[in-house]
Amino acid sequence: MTIQDLPKSERPRERLESLGCVSLSLRELLEIVMAKGSGNSSVLTVAQDLVSKYPSLESLHQASLKDLQQIKGVGFAKAAQIQAALELGRRLHLESTKPLSKSIFNVLEAYKMCSGYLRHKKKEHLMLFCLDSRMRLCSEPEVISIGNLVGSLIHPREVFEAAIKAHAAQMLLAHNHPSGSSTPSDPDIEVTKQIYDAGKLMGIELVDHIVVCADEYTSIREFAPDLFD
Repeated sequence: MTIQDLPKSERPRERLESLGCVSLSLRELLEIVMAKGSGNSSVLTVAQDLVSKYPSLESLHQASLKDLQQIKGVGFAKAAQIQAALELGRRLHLESTKPLSKSIFNVLEAYKMCSGYLRHKKKEHLMLFCLDSRMRLCSEPEVISIGNLVGSLIHPREVFEAAIKAHAAQMLLAHNHPSGSSTPSDPDIEVTKQIYDAGKLMGIELVDHIVVCADEYTSIREFAPDLFD
Protein backbone atom coordinates (compact mmCIF):
# COMPACT_ATOMS: atom_id res chain seq x y z
CA MET A 1 0.00 0.00 0.00
CA THR A 2 1.15 3.51 -0.81
CA ILE A 3 0.04 6.89 0.50
CA GLN A 4 -2.00 7.38 -2.69
CA ASP A 5 -4.02 4.27 -1.77
CA LEU A 6 -5.17 5.91 1.47
CA PRO A 7 -8.35 8.00 1.64
CA LYS A 8 -7.42 11.66 1.33
CA SER A 9 -8.45 12.34 4.92
CA GLU A 10 -5.93 9.74 6.17
CA ARG A 11 -2.89 10.93 4.22
CA PRO A 12 -0.26 12.53 6.48
CA ARG A 13 0.13 15.81 4.59
CA GLU A 14 -3.62 16.33 4.38
CA ARG A 15 -3.96 15.51 8.08
CA LEU A 16 -1.21 18.03 8.86
CA GLU A 17 -3.04 20.67 6.83
CA SER A 18 -6.39 20.07 8.52
CA LEU A 19 -5.31 19.16 12.06
CA GLY A 20 -1.80 20.56 12.50
CA CYS A 21 1.52 18.83 13.23
CA VAL A 22 0.67 18.15 16.87
CA SER A 23 -2.07 15.71 15.84
CA LEU A 24 0.25 13.50 13.79
CA SER A 25 1.91 10.36 15.10
CA LEU A 26 5.65 9.78 14.95
CA ARG A 27 5.08 7.43 12.02
CA GLU A 28 3.12 10.06 10.09
CA LEU A 29 5.76 12.72 10.74
CA LEU A 30 8.42 10.35 9.43
CA GLU A 31 6.33 9.72 6.32
CA ILE A 32 6.28 13.47 5.63
CA VAL A 33 10.00 13.89 6.34
CA MET A 34 10.98 11.04 4.01
CA ALA A 35 8.33 12.03 1.40
CA LYS A 36 8.52 8.77 -0.57
CA GLY A 37 9.63 5.18 -0.30
CA SER A 38 12.50 3.39 -1.96
CA GLY A 39 12.49 0.50 -4.40
CA ASN A 40 9.69 -1.90 -3.51
CA SER A 41 9.20 -0.37 -0.05
CA SER A 42 6.51 2.30 0.25
CA VAL A 43 7.08 5.19 2.63
CA LEU A 44 4.27 3.76 4.80
CA THR A 45 6.19 0.52 5.25
CA VAL A 46 9.53 2.24 5.81
CA ALA A 47 8.08 4.60 8.42
CA GLN A 48 6.35 1.72 10.22
CA ASP A 49 9.58 -0.29 10.27
CA LEU A 50 11.43 2.71 11.70
CA VAL A 51 8.86 3.18 14.47
CA SER A 52 8.94 -0.53 15.28
CA LYS A 53 12.73 -0.36 15.68
CA TYR A 54 12.82 3.10 17.29
CA PRO A 55 9.46 3.63 19.07
CA SER A 56 10.39 6.94 20.70
CA LEU A 57 12.09 10.17 19.66
CA GLU A 58 14.73 9.42 22.28
CA SER A 59 15.68 6.12 20.65
CA LEU A 60 15.43 7.57 17.15
CA HIS A 61 17.70 10.47 18.10
CA GLN A 62 20.34 8.07 19.41
CA ALA A 63 20.42 6.10 16.16
CA SER A 64 23.41 6.83 13.94
CA LEU A 65 23.29 7.25 10.17
CA LYS A 66 24.54 3.68 9.86
CA ASP A 67 21.89 2.42 12.30
CA LEU A 68 19.09 4.06 10.34
CA GLN A 69 20.35 2.59 7.08
CA GLN A 70 19.85 -0.91 8.50
CA ILE A 71 16.12 -0.39 7.94
CA LYS A 72 15.00 -1.63 4.52
CA GLY A 73 14.25 1.33 2.27
CA VAL A 74 16.38 3.80 4.25
CA GLY A 75 19.48 4.84 2.34
CA PHE A 76 21.91 7.60 3.17
CA ALA A 77 19.63 10.36 1.84
CA LYS A 78 16.64 9.33 3.95
CA ALA A 79 18.80 8.76 7.04
CA ALA A 80 20.22 12.26 6.56
CA GLN A 81 16.71 13.73 6.23
CA ILE A 82 15.66 12.11 9.50
CA GLN A 83 18.74 13.27 11.38
CA ALA A 84 18.38 16.80 10.00
CA ALA A 85 14.75 16.96 11.18
CA LEU A 86 15.76 15.76 14.64
CA GLU A 87 18.58 18.31 14.76
CA LEU A 88 16.12 21.11 13.99
CA GLY A 89 14.08 20.01 16.99
CA ARG A 90 17.18 19.87 19.18
CA ARG A 91 18.22 23.38 18.15
CA LEU A 92 14.74 24.72 18.86
CA HIS A 93 15.01 23.24 22.35
CA LEU A 94 18.39 24.89 22.82
CA GLU A 95 17.10 28.28 21.68
CA SER A 96 14.20 28.05 24.11
CA THR A 97 16.42 27.18 27.07
CA LYS A 98 19.60 29.14 26.32
CA PRO A 99 19.78 31.92 28.94
CA LEU A 100 21.45 34.57 26.77
CA SER A 101 19.25 37.30 28.22
CA LYS A 102 18.60 36.01 31.72
CA SER A 103 20.74 34.79 34.56
CA ILE A 104 21.07 31.22 35.80
CA PHE A 105 19.73 31.38 39.33
CA ASN A 106 19.55 27.70 40.28
CA VAL A 107 20.72 24.21 39.40
CA LEU A 108 17.52 23.34 37.53
CA GLU A 109 18.04 26.25 35.13
CA ALA A 110 21.64 25.15 34.62
CA TYR A 111 20.50 21.59 33.91
CA LYS A 112 17.91 22.76 31.37
CA MET A 113 20.62 24.66 29.54
CA CYS A 114 23.08 21.75 29.55
CA SER A 115 20.70 18.88 28.82
CA GLY A 116 19.94 19.88 25.25
CA TYR A 117 23.61 19.58 24.38
CA LEU A 118 24.43 16.45 26.33
CA ARG A 119 21.59 14.09 27.16
CA HIS A 120 21.65 12.18 23.84
CA LYS A 121 25.42 11.74 23.53
CA LYS A 122 26.68 8.15 23.42
CA LYS A 123 30.16 9.10 24.68
CA GLU A 124 31.07 11.32 27.60
CA HIS A 125 31.36 14.96 26.53
CA LEU A 126 32.71 17.63 28.86
CA MET A 127 31.32 21.05 28.00
CA LEU A 128 32.22 24.52 29.20
CA PHE A 129 29.61 27.26 29.59
CA CYS A 130 31.28 30.67 29.98
CA LEU A 131 29.28 33.16 32.06
CA ASP A 132 29.46 36.87 32.73
CA SER A 133 29.19 38.45 36.18
CA ARG A 134 25.38 38.20 35.98
CA MET A 135 25.49 34.46 35.26
CA ARG A 136 24.55 34.82 31.59
CA LEU A 137 26.20 32.99 28.71
CA CYS A 138 28.88 35.19 27.18
CA SER A 139 29.90 32.80 24.37
CA GLU A 140 28.73 29.64 22.66
CA PRO A 141 29.18 26.51 24.83
CA GLU A 142 32.33 24.60 23.93
CA VAL A 143 33.19 20.89 23.98
CA ILE A 144 36.41 20.53 25.96
CA SER A 145 36.91 16.78 25.77
CA ILE A 146 35.26 13.57 24.62
CA GLY A 147 35.86 10.41 26.65
CA ASN A 148 36.17 9.54 30.32
CA LEU A 149 37.14 12.39 32.64
CA VAL A 150 40.57 11.21 33.65
CA GLY A 151 43.74 13.22 34.03
CA SER A 152 45.13 12.24 30.65
CA LEU A 153 42.09 13.60 28.79
CA ILE A 154 41.40 16.91 30.52
CA HIS A 155 43.73 19.63 31.69
CA PRO A 156 42.76 22.95 33.33
CA ARG A 157 44.66 24.75 30.56
CA GLU A 158 42.09 23.59 28.00
CA VAL A 159 39.24 24.94 30.12
CA PHE A 160 40.83 28.28 30.94
CA GLU A 161 42.02 29.00 27.40
CA ALA A 162 38.38 28.99 26.32
CA ALA A 163 37.19 30.91 29.40
CA ILE A 164 39.80 33.65 28.98
CA LYS A 165 39.05 33.96 25.26
CA ALA A 166 35.36 34.49 26.13
CA HIS A 167 36.23 37.06 28.84
CA ALA A 168 34.30 34.90 31.30
CA ALA A 169 33.84 36.05 34.88
CA GLN A 170 32.52 32.63 35.90
CA MET A 171 32.01 29.26 34.31
CA LEU A 172 29.87 26.16 34.48
CA LEU A 173 31.08 22.68 33.55
CA ALA A 174 28.77 19.88 32.49
CA HIS A 175 29.24 16.39 31.19
CA ASN A 176 27.02 13.41 30.48
CA HIS A 177 27.01 9.85 31.80
CA PRO A 178 25.81 7.54 28.98
CA SER A 179 25.45 4.77 31.58
CA GLY A 180 22.23 6.39 32.83
CA SER A 181 23.39 7.21 36.37
CA SER A 182 24.20 10.81 37.22
CA THR A 183 26.14 9.92 40.38
CA PRO A 184 29.55 11.63 40.10
CA SER A 185 32.53 9.28 39.81
CA ASP A 186 35.84 9.74 41.60
CA PRO A 187 37.45 11.20 38.43
CA ASP A 188 34.50 13.63 38.18
CA ILE A 189 35.22 14.83 41.70
CA GLU A 190 38.96 15.09 41.07
CA VAL A 191 38.54 17.10 37.87
CA THR A 192 36.04 19.41 39.55
CA LYS A 193 38.40 20.10 42.45
CA GLN A 194 41.30 20.69 40.09
CA ILE A 195 39.34 23.17 37.95
CA TYR A 196 37.83 24.95 40.95
CA ASP A 197 41.22 25.48 42.61
CA ALA A 198 42.74 26.72 39.35
CA GLY A 199 39.79 29.06 38.88
CA LYS A 200 40.41 30.69 42.25
CA LEU A 201 43.95 31.52 41.13
CA MET A 202 42.80 32.73 37.71
CA GLY A 203 39.92 34.80 39.05
CA ILE A 204 37.33 32.82 37.06
CA GLU A 205 35.07 30.97 39.47
CA LEU A 206 33.70 27.51 38.71
CA VAL A 207 30.11 27.87 39.92
CA ASP A 208 29.15 24.21 39.46
CA HIS A 209 29.73 21.02 37.54
CA ILE A 210 26.54 19.28 36.38
CA VAL A 211 26.39 15.56 35.54
CA VAL A 212 23.63 14.97 32.98
CA CYS A 213 21.75 11.80 32.03
CA ALA A 214 18.66 11.21 29.93
CA ASP A 215 16.27 11.46 32.88
CA GLU A 216 18.25 12.90 35.79
CA TYR A 217 21.11 15.16 36.78
CA THR A 218 23.41 15.82 39.73
CA SER A 219 25.01 19.07 40.81
CA ILE A 220 28.50 18.30 42.09
CA ARG A 221 28.31 21.53 44.11
CA GLU A 222 25.35 20.02 45.98
CA PHE A 223 26.78 16.48 45.96
CA ALA A 224 30.18 17.50 47.36
CA PRO A 225 29.89 21.09 48.69
CA ASP A 226 33.28 20.93 50.42
CA LEU A 227 34.96 20.99 47.01
CA PHE A 228 33.79 24.57 46.55
CA ASP A 229 35.18 25.99 49.82
